[in-house]
Amino acid sequence: MKKILGSAIGVIVALGALSTAGAWYTGQQLPEVLGTSIKKANEDMAKTLPAVGFSATVELLSLQQQLFSSDARYRIKLVGSLDGEAPANFEWTVTDHIEHGPFPLSRLKALKLLPVMATSNYALERSPELEKWFAASQDGAPLQGQVSLGYDSSMQGDMRLQPLQMDLDEQTRIDFSGLNIDFDTTADAEQIAASGVMDSFKVSAKLASDESMRLEFKGMNLSSNTRKGVSDFYLGQNEVRLQQIELQIGENAPILFKDFVQRDETSEANQQLSARYSYDVGMISYQGTDIGSSQMLWTVKNLDAAALQSMVELYGTLLKDGKVDSESGMPELTDAQTAQFKTDLEKLLAGKPGLALEKLAFKTANGESSFSFGLDLNKPVSFDLPAPELAKQLIAQLDAKLRVSKAMITDVIGVQATLAGETDNEAIAQQAAMVGEMASGMAVASELAVLQGEDISSSLHYANDQVTFNGKQMTVEQFVALAMSSGGGLAGMAPEAPAEEMLLEESEAESPIQ
Repeated sequence: MKKILGSAIGVIVALGALSTAGAWYTGQQLPEVLGTSIKKANEDMAKTLPAVGFSATVELLSLQQQLFSSDARYRIKLVGSLDGEAPANFEWTVTDHIEHGPFPLSRLKALKLLPVMATSNYALERSPELEKWFAASQDGAPLQGQVSLGYDSSMQGDMRLQPLQMDLDEQTRIDFSGLNIDFDTTADAEQIAASGVMDSFKVSAKLASDESMRLEFKGMNLSSNTRKGVSDFYLGQNEVRLQQIELQIGENAPILFKDFVQRDETSEANQQLSARYSYDVGMISYQGTDIGSSQMLWTVKNLDAAALQSMVELYGTLLKDGKVDSESGMPELTDAQTAQFKTDLEKLLAGKPGLALEKLAFKTANGESSFSFGLDLNKPVSFDLPAPELAKQLIAQLDAKLRVSKAMITDVIGVQATLAGETDNEAIAQQAAMVGEMASGMAVASELAVLQGEDISSSLHYANDQVTFNGKQMTVEQFVALAMSSGGGLAGMAPEAPAEEMLLEESEAESPIQ
C-alpha cells in the first residue's frame, strides 16, 4: 500500500514539476509567439480585406507576464466602407487572459487533457464608443471567446456573440439571440473547420410608406471545411441552414420560407478554379397555405487563379482608395491600372471560363418549371474590334432552356384563388386549367416555344455564329428577326385574348400574390 501511495505521490509531483516547467517555457516563448501571430494576421488581412473595401491592423498594447498566466491587451483598427461612401474608422481594444500550458486550468475543468502551449480567454473591452453595444448585451462583453494554441501552432477555440436587443435608430430595432462559433485550424490556418449555431435574428423597422416591416431568421446552423490551395484561395465546402425566414409587411400575413439551405464548394485544378453555389427553399408558405419549393444552382469554371487574384487585389485597392463610384460601382482606373486590368482579363479569358445558371426551378404539388443558362467565353483577337465581331469572338457558346409545366400553372392559379377566398374547388380547377391551356396556346402560336407533353418548352444554342432554336438551325440575323416578329405578334394578341374571362376576377383583384 505504501508503495502504491508513494508511486501516486511521485506521479503528482512529476506532473506538477512538468506543468511548472511547461508554464515557465510558455512564458519565455509567449512574446515571440504573439509577435509572430500578430504579424501574420496583419499580412493576411492586408491581402484579403481590401477586396471588400476594408483594411485592418492588430497591435499589441501591453503584456504582463506571470509564471502560470499572462495578461495582454490588443488594439484593433478597422477602416473602410461597404458602400463606397466616406470610410468609417473603428478602434476596438481586446483584453486577453492567457493561461500557460501544458495544462491550462480552464481546459482541465472542461476535461480537455491534451497538452497545449497556451489558452487565450479574450473579450472586447468596454469603451465610450461601444457603450450602447455593451448596454444592449446586458452589460457583459458582447464579443468573447477562448482559443487554445497547440505546440504545432494549430488553434482550437470558439467565438461568442452575446444576445442583444438594440434600437439602431428611431425606425429600426434588432433582437438577436446570440451566435456561437467553434473552430479548429492547422498551423498558419492552412485548413479551417468551423461550425456555428444561432436561434434567431429579428429586424423590425418602419418603412418610408409608414408601414411596419419585420424580417426574422430562425434556427441557423453553419458549417465550413476549407483548406488553402496552391493559388492561396480557400477550397472546400461551406453551408448555411435556416429553419425559417419570416417576412411581414404591415398588417398582411407573413410570408414564410422554410428549410432554406445555401451551399458553396470551391475546387482547384491546373491553376484554375471552379465553384458551385446552390440555394434551396424547402417550402414557400402564405396564410398557412404551402405554395411550392424552389431551387437555384450556379456554377463557374476554368477561372485562372493568378489572374483572378490580381483582379481582386486591384479592385480592393480601388475600394480602399475610394476610386469606385458608390452608385454605379464602376472603378476609376489610371492608365497603368487599365493596362494591368486588360492583361489580367486577357489571361482570364485565355483559360476559357464559363458561367452557368444550371437550374432555376419552382415546384408545386403537381408540376415543376425550370430555366437554365450557360455561357462559355473565349479570348478575342483584340478588344478593339467592332462590337458585333467582338461579341462573336468572346462567346464560345451559349445555351438556354426554359420548361414551364402546365400543371404548375394550374397549381399556382388555384392557390391564388384559394388565398383570395374562393371556395368552389371545381370552378377553381376548371378556370386554372383554362389559363394553363391559354398560356401554352399563346406560346406555341408565337413560335417562341413548343409543346412537349404537358410542358411548354423553349431551347436556344449558339456557337460559331449559328443558332439552333427549338431544334431549328438559323443564322443570328434570322433568329433576331424571328424573335422580334414573334414578340410583336404576341403583344398584338394580348388585347384580344380572353384572359379576363378565364382568370378569376376576384382572385386577380384581391390576391396578394402577383
